Amino acid sequence: MEGFRVHAKNLIIVLLYTEVILSFLSLYEISDNLVLLFAFFSFILGILNDFKNFINLPRVILNAIAIIGTVFFLSPISLDNLIEPLSNTLLFLTAIKLLESKDIRDFYQILLLSFFGVSLGTAVFQEILNFLIFVIFVFLGISTLILINFYRNDRNVVINVKAMKFLFLSSFLFIVLTSLSSWFFFLILPRVDKPLFDIAGGRVGLISGFTDEVELGKVGEIQLDRRVVFRVFGLEFKESPYWRLSVLDTFKNNRWFRTLKKEEQELKGIGKSYTIILEPTYERFIPTLDYPLYVISVEGTDEKPKRIKGGFYVLNKPITKPLRVRAVSSDTFPEDKPLSLYLKVPEDISPRIKKLAENLSRGTKTNREKIEKVREFFKDFKYSLRIYHDGDPLEYFLFVSREGNCEFFASATALLLRLMGVPTRVVSGYHGAMKNEYGNYYMVLSAMAHVWVEAFDGKRWVRVDTTPPYVPEGVRGVSKLSLIYDALLTFWYKNVVNFTAEKQRETLRLGIKSLREIPRKLLENLHYILFPLLLAIGLFVYLREIRKTPENLYRKLLRKLKKYGINERSPEKILEQLKGTYIYDKVEFVVRAYQRWKYSPVKDKEELREAYRVLKEI
Repeated sequence: MEGFRVHAKNLIIVLLYTEVILSFLSLYEISDNLVLLFAFFSFILGILNDFKNFINLPRVILNAIAIIGTVFFLSPISLDNLIEPLSNTLLFLTAIKLLESKDIRDFYQILLLSFFGVSLGTAVFQEILNFLIFVIFVFLGISTLILINFYRNDRNVVINVKAMKFLFLSSFLFIVLTSLSSWFFFLILPRVDKPLFDIAGGRVGLISGFTDEVELGKVGEIQLDRRVVFRVFGLEFKESPYWRLSVLDTFKNNRWFRTLKKEEQELKGIGKSYTIILEPTYERFIPTLDYPLYVISVEGTDEKPKRIKGGFYVLNKPITKPLRVRAVSSDTFPEDKPLSLYLKVPEDISPRIKKLAENLSRGTKTNREKIEKVREFFKDFKYSLRIYHDGDPLEYFLFVSREGNCEFFASATALLLRLMGVPTRVVSGYHGAMKNEYGNYYMVLSAMAHVWVEAFDGKRWVRVDTTPPYVPEGVRGVSKLSLIYDALLTFWYKNVVNFTAEKQRETLRLGIKSLREIPRKLLENLHYILFPLLLAIGLFVYLREIRKTPENLYRKLLRKLKKYGINERSPEKILEQLKGTYIYDKVEFVVRAYQRWKYSPVKDKEELREAYRVLKEI
C-alpha cells in the first residue's frame, strides 16, 4: 500500500465524479425525471470517455447544446416556480460538462456546478441528510481544489499515499475549524423569523395524505406509508391518542368533504400543553391532540393559524418547511350546538341503509342510547384493507362483506346516526403515537392516518370510533436504526432549522446570565473548593520539598547548581563540568549518595541524611 501512486489528473477526475453523484442525490427529488435520466446517461458516458476514450464530441457542439438547454429549462422560471427550473438547468449543464474532454478550466466548472447543486438541495430540504451530503462535498471539494492547483503547476505530478493522507487531513482540519466558527456565528449573528425567500414555497408534494375531503378507500393507501408526519414533546400516553386535523360535514358520491369555512373562537381552560414539530406536509392543516383548546404559538411561519368551526386549525399557505407548534388540549369535549348541516344525508342513500337505521332506532329515546346501539351493531365487523364491493360500497360493507377500513366504518356510522336524528361530523387525523426512546418523544407516522366520528349526545360532542382495533401495515417493522436516525433528525430540527430569533435571544441571555453567576457561585461554594485546594497544595509541597527522598535531594541539587551556571541534568556531565572547582567534593558526595540510594540494593538512611546536610553547604 505504501508504494501506491496515482496521477493527479486521474485522482481529480475520481473526486469530481464523486462530487457530481452528491449533486445528483441532492437534486433527485426536485428535478424532472427525464433530466435525471439524461444526467445519469452522461455520467456513464463521461466515465467511459475519460478512462477509455470511448467517444469524443466536439466542444463547439456541446457548448451550443448547453446554451439551448439553458434557455429551454430557465424559460418557465418565476418567483412561484423557481426551484425546478434551476435544478433542471444545473443538472443539464453538469451532464454536458461531463461529456467534454477535461482540463483545468473544466475541472473548476464541474466543481462549481456540483457545488451549486448540493447547495440548492440543502437549502430546499434543510434535512440532516442533506447537511451531511453538503459537509462531505465541502471536504472532497477542498481536496479537489488543492489537487487542481498542484496539477496546474506540474502536469506530471504523481500523488503517493503519504501525500493523500496529508491532503485529506488538511481538508478535514479545514472542515473542523470552519464548522466551529460557523456554529459561533450561527449563535451570535442576528436572525429573522421570516426568511427573505421561501425557497421551497413552490414545491408541490404530499406527506400527510389529507386534503379537504376523504374518499372511501383512500386512507387505506396512506396507511402503507411509514414516513413521520410530526413529533410530539411534553406528553405521555396511557392510551393511543387521537390527533385532530380536519372536520368534514357533507357526504356525496362516496366521499366526505368540508363546506363550512367559518372561523370560531378558541376555548379557555386548563389542559395539557405540548410541542409538535411538524414536517412539511404541503397541506394547510395544523395537527392537535384531540380535543384542542388553543394554540400558543407556531414558529417557522409569520402566519397565525385560524381555528375553523369544528375545532381544527389551518394556515392560508401550504406548509413547506418544518414548523414548531405549541398548543394546549383537554380531555373534555366541547358543547357547541350542532348545525342542521350535521343531520344532512344524501338524497340517493340506499333504502336498505335507511331501514337499518330505523331498526336500530327502535326502543331508543335519547341520543346516547342511539349512539350505543350503533356501537353495538359494529362489534362483529372486521378491519381490512382488502376492499371489494359490487354497486353501492357502503351497502356492500354493511350487509355483505362486514369488513373495511376506517373510512367505511366512519362513513357508515355517521350516516346511520344522522338517519337516526343524531348530529354527526367526520374527523380526519391520526390515531396513535410511537415512542422514540432515543430522543424521549413520540412520532406520528403517515401510516397512523385515521378517520372517526363525533356525535352530539344531547349535551356535548363525543367521539364515536367504531373501527376495530388494528395495527397499520406501515407501522410494522420500524427498525431501531430508523429510530436512531429520527432522533438525530429531530435534534437537527429543534436546534438548527427551528433556531429562531426568539431562541437565539434566550440562548444568549442564559449564556450571559451563567457567566455573571460564576463569581457568585464560586464565593458561595468557596469553602467546598478552598479546603481540598489547600490540602492538595500541602500534600504537593510535602511530597516534592519536605519529604527527604533521593529524588527530592537530586532535584534540589539541580536548582542550586543553576546559580553556578550548570544546567545539565545528567550526574556524570555535572561532575565533569565541576572538576577543579571548590564545590566539586560536596557535589560529588550528594550525587553518589543519590545514585547509591536510587540504584543500589543497599539503602543507607544515615548517608541520605548526611547528603541533605552537605547540600545546605553548597
